[in-house]
Amino acid sequence: MFPRLRVQRPVWIPICALVALIFTASCSDSSSPTSPTSPAGTAMILGTVVRGSGMLGTTAQSSGIGLSEVMVNVVSTDRSARTDASGNFTLTGVPIGNVALDFSRSDIHARATVPVAAGTNAITVAVAGSTAVVVSRGHAGEEIEGLVAAVGTDSLTILDQRLGSVVVRTSSATVLRHGHTTIALSQIQIGMRVHVKALLQPDNTYLATEVKLQSDEVGGDHDVTGSVTSVNTADRSFIVQTAGAAVTVTTDSSTTFKNHGSSATFAAIAVGVMVEVEGVVQTDGSVLARKVEIE
Repeated sequence: MFPRLRVQRPVWIPICALVALIFTASCSDSSSPTSPTSPAGTAMILGTVVRGSGMLGTTAQSSGIGLSEVMVNVVSTDRSARTDASGNFTLTGVPIGNVALDFSRSDIHARATVPVAAGTNAITVAVAGSTAVVVSRGHAGEEIEGLVAAVGTDSLTILDQRLGSVVVRTSSATVLRHGHTTIALSQIQIGMRVHVKALLQPDNTYLATEVKLQSDEVGGDHDVTGSVTSVNTADRSFIVQTAGAAVTVTTDSSTTFKNHGSSATFAAIAVGVMVEVEGVVQTDGSVLARKVEIE
């Protein structure tokens, strides 16, 4: 006799179960929408964190003092930055839309939602304790640049070509530097050129967050272009109104004068004429002219 062979029965999947599997897979594929929080793109935030005061609800006033060493984190992402000595920070790769930012330091634990558009966004956030509010001032506040006309115990008067004569106050939080070296306010002299980052205060004065001493200082070359507003014949000096600042120009026996290309003398200087002056900055902020050309 031959041994009996055992034949395995084929395994059949019930048709109804197979249909159910296909239907389930189809439903699963169609029910996976894109997360509404997925950004359509990313942007950059150039921001300044300042000390807040007088906060109430969604309104705030800024004291104008930049807060350093504040960690700024984009909630639910790995994007973060720390503020510098002036309270400034830069965040890249930020999702576009309404973005929640966390602000933290030993004395600060706050959050604010900011609208982020494509490209670069400049914001200022006033922070106090657990409250953070976006205020109207831009990233760096006002940019002021020019020659120092006066130095006080806690202030500088700067001849800015755009704003004119501007008094800028300083505080213990103001960063003063020349290059990468920290300096004292007493080291800044009349006639030196400075670049200032300042925030406009509620009383319309400026409070500096940073003062940078530039290379153009007393004894340095300086050009002045503008209209003559007054002439002092006895002192052989005149005042030139530039784009924003009034600059006193003095002359001496070595100053050369040109009137539309021809040789001239100081007598050719008159109120209303346009001049181009090449000279040297003096300790009082005036410019001693080497060459004056009347246009």
